Amino acid sequence: MKRRNRIGGLLRYGIPQFKLEKHIIDRRLEQMSAEGVKFVTGAEVGKNVSVEDLRRDFDAIVLAGGSEQPRDLKVPGRELNGIHFAMEYLPQQNRRCLGDTIEPEIEILAIGKRVVIIGGGDTGADCLGTCHRQKPLLRASVRDHAEAARRTVAAYSLAFVANATAHRRCA
Repeated sequence: MKRRNRIGGLLRYGIPQFKLEKHIIDRRLEQMSAEGVKFVTGAEVGKNVSVEDLRRDFDAIVLAGGSEQPRDLKVPGRELNGIHFAMEYLPQQNRRCLGDTIEPEIEILAIGKRVVIIGGGDTGADCLGTCHRQKPLLRASVRDHAEAARRTVAAYSLAFVANATAHRRCA
């Protein structure tokens, strides 16, 4: 069961199209459907689907949720407008690539802006690649949070906190 309107979770919405083409996810979903797996979208357990109903209707329940809970940073300027978590920014671009419309009041774009990416790893690289494709005026990537505080995020018009997931990858 999925909260969003498409199956694929963080693979579909969190990993940019340039890194993982979504037809690969679609191909796997088609295979799983052909094998009898039933996917339900727009479902959120505890909200519009009860745990009791699931326990009654199924022999087994698999919890396979990715973390979209950000880990905030305590740096000067963090409270300013234009500073976003990576998982606010990346899914929007994936939705655009899928043909969805983003509501103007929540739209996050790097076009023509001075952008700094705080953090690194895969998420930082994903923000950098996405940002690059949106043609910013200037972009910088800062791995060290203390360095970001020294540079002061206020000098930039848009910033993404890239090491923002609450979990770590398994090796």
